[in-house]
Amino acid sequence: MFEEPATKKAKLDPTTMTEKDIISDYINKIKNSKSNLKAVLSDELSHTIETTKVYIASIKDKRNISKAIQVLNDTLPLNELSHLKRVRKNTILLCQSSTVNTSTIEEYINSKLPELKDVFELFSEIDVPSQAPKLKRQYTEAMKMWSCNFHPDIYLEKLSGDHFFPEDELNLHRTFMAIAFEAARWYLKSTVKEITEDLLQTVNSSVVVDPSINSVVAVSFDNRLRHPVQHTAMMAIDDVARTQGGGAWTRKTTCNNSELSGIDIDLLEYLRIKFPDTKFGAKKFTSKEENIENGEKENTGPYLCTNYYIYLLKEPCFMCSMALIHARVKRVFFCFENSEFGALKSKAKLHTVQSLNHHYEVFTGFL
Repeated sequence: MFEEPATKKAKLDPTTMTEKDIISDYINKIKNSKSNLKAVLSDELSHTIETTKVYIASIKDKRNISKAIQVLNDTLPLNELSHLKRVRKNTILLCQSSTVNTSTIEEYINSKLPELKDVFELFSEIDVPSQAPKLKRQYTEAMKMWSCNFHPDIYLEKLSGDHFFPEDELNLHRTFMAIAFEAARWYLKSTVKEITEDLLQTVNSSVVVDPSINSVVAVSFDNRLRHPVQHTAMMAIDDVARTQGGGAWTRKTTCNNSELSGIDIDLLEYLRIKFPDTKFGAKKFTSKEENIENGEKENTGPYLCTNYYIYLLKEPCFMCSMALIHARVKRVFFCFENSEFGALKSKAKLHTVQSLNHHYEVFTGFL
């Protein structure tokens, strides 16, 4: 069993602390921010829509449009470009440029589709959207190139906008991030005389919240210098497991109350003074065995972090980001980007990989 540092933590008095320190400066900036949080979306949503080249041609006689469409759909279907409409006014989309293996598009059509010989004129090559637009702004951009199908997604539109969270919910997110900063202060004060900007950028802390009751379930700090796997997110998952009767790592000062066992007991005392209006503790968890005795078949409570939110000072690395996927976290919030190892924005966007069996939403922009 690996343990947290045995170093005795200095007892902080939240009522006598001055605001002239970097932690308080960040908390004040977060609380006074006028900006909404921004979702970290996949590149296909945030980047300019990608294009591919196609051949088009005008139809000489509009009465031949139906025949031309039928023949083209049978012989040259737009498999990868099914989001595009075949006709735009009196102009028809013939095929992708990459399919033409003759010197000219006219020769290709005449040899491939002899029944459409002399039906077209004014052949040209243009750029069209290579993927279906998912946002309204992408649809507007795509329509400038060629007519396409579009199915609006109201939630996705809101998620990609600048006003996703209402003010009351935004204040909750800011408070939980402030708790992450205060947790960092509490842990660091036991080992350093002064918390500097450089020091703060090398550490990480996390707060796990059950949004169904707006209660803090676990508060963790990274222990990488003593154990290479004990990053704050890994510690947080283990702390949540402890509230469910599990957990692989032991704590020195854990509350005997299982609902509060995800938070160091001394830290809990400190945070309750600092955040008197915040609720702490997980929902009561009962095991499958306990429920069988009471006539129930399943355990009562979530699987690890299912539907929980986690707030981190710093963007998590690949190991932690993948662990949060396995733990079934619903949303991840972070304050600082991790330019060297960040897996949710800086180096990659792991949460947007379609092949994964779970996906969470990611938000940043606290400052």
